[in-house]
Amino acid sequence: MIFAHRMQATLVVLMLGAPLIVAPAQAMETRLDPETQRIRVIWGRIPSSSYSFALEDPRIEIQASLPYLTYEKTMSDLQYARRLARIYLPRTYASLLASLDLIVLEDIDSRIFPQENLFWFRDAVREEGLGMIMSGGSQGFGGNQPFTSWGDTVLDDILPVQCYYDQRLSKDYLVRLKVVEPANELARSIPWEEAPRYYPPNFITPREGCQLLIVSDDDKKTPIYFYWDIGKGRFVGAQNMQGAFSMDFNLWRYYQDASLNTVYYAVCFPLPTDLVAVHRLREAWHVMALRESLLLAFLEFADRFGARVGQVEGELRGVDVIRKSSDSLYLVQDYPGALEGMENAVAELLRLERLAVKLKERALLWIYMIEWLTILSTFLLSGFLLWTLMVRRAVYKEVGLTAADTG
Repeated sequence: MIFAHRMQATLVVLMLGAPLIVAPAQAMETRLDPETQRIRVIWGRIPSSSYSFALEDPRIEIQASLPYLTYEKTMSDLQYARRLARIYLPRTYASLLASLDLIVLEDIDSRIFPQENLFWFRDAVREEGLGMIMSGGSQGFGGNQPFTSWGDTVLDDILPVQCYYDQRLSKDYLVRLKVVEPANELARSIPWEEAPRYYPPNFITPREGCQLLIVSDDDKKTPIYFYWDIGKGRFVGAQNMQGAFSMDFNLWRYYQDASLNTVYYAVCFPLPTDLVAVHRLREAWHVMALRESLLLAFLEFADRFGARVGQVEGELRGVDVIRKSSDSLYLVQDYPGALEGMENAVAELLRLERLAVKLKERALLWIYMIEWLTILSTFLLSGFLLWTLMVRRAVYKEVGLTAADTG
């Protein structure tokens, strides 16, 4: 019922002659670093799963990242985030254009960014061909209290949807996905309609010219993934990149692919057509990152006990060489070759884990022996005392007559 009232209000506004923002029908050119063939990104929201996936992808190079605001410490978080923005964001419009290809605003408050940066973001997308992604949530699109609406900023000039402040959809509103543009590259890149239930947090309505790719599979047809090419750039919207309040979607096998494909699509980079190979490759990146961090922590622990970890550290550098070789193949879109290299790197890493365990066990052998001897000696001493007090006293006879008694 609430949704119906909102739609009626929107139609009334349109009928009264409110101006429509129409995106020019101009195709975007692929935007990459011409030297490294990587996508240079400012990522607005850390930590998040999407950010972690981007760090693992050799095609993506994070230039700066900013934290989101919490409900509990909104103002102190805002002061800290603004300080980071002043330090790490480009200082001039020219340096922004020279160092960036994509701006990701993943459920992050607009107040974090200096006003001049927001003007630069708008102009860079519309006039210079950068890509932009916005993801919804309490700080995305219209946002909700105590945060702000992106519709009240200059980025409203390039937003493909109308934002409504403090109009959060119920967390119980979990939907299936329906592809409405099956010919679109992003819409056909993975089996979206097989995804678990998904939570779209924001009430938004598409503007004229907005291309809906995926909507909720119900009567409301809530926009889930959408975009438009505006000016020379591209603006891609995703309701919930981090999968908040829909944990089943976070566990979906193609969740990582959904996030990374959206990044590629935003800069008009051709999406991989070999879904199986690229999916396995991305899984290998994730496994590699987790196991490498665990192995380094394990080696640090073993080194404190005198384990000779130099051999493992040396061979770990060899694994890094294999990984870099795989990354090079990935950058030239040799996905089968990159997959083979990553699988070799993961296999080597597993072997080093087993070697590290052996080194740790060898280093801790004396500790185990000292511990065993301490316990054994304590047991023997307590046994001797018990035998002396309870058993050996039986050899002594009670004295019947003493000198004091004869006195």
